Amino acid sequence: MEEKKKSNLWLFIPILTALVCGVASVAYIVFRMMSNKNYEEKWKDYDECGI
Repeated sequence: MEEKKKSNLWLFIPILTALVCGVASVAYIVFRMMSNKNYEEKWKDYDECGI
């Protein structure tokens, strides 16, 4: 019975790791998109004046 619990744990760890990496990747992509949008909004007026 003890070996069965260890086996289940070793199957769960890679799945959990992949899930955490996936969530972190999506969060990073959303953060970068918001950051780029804010940057472009900030400098939009300067693009029109030719600087």
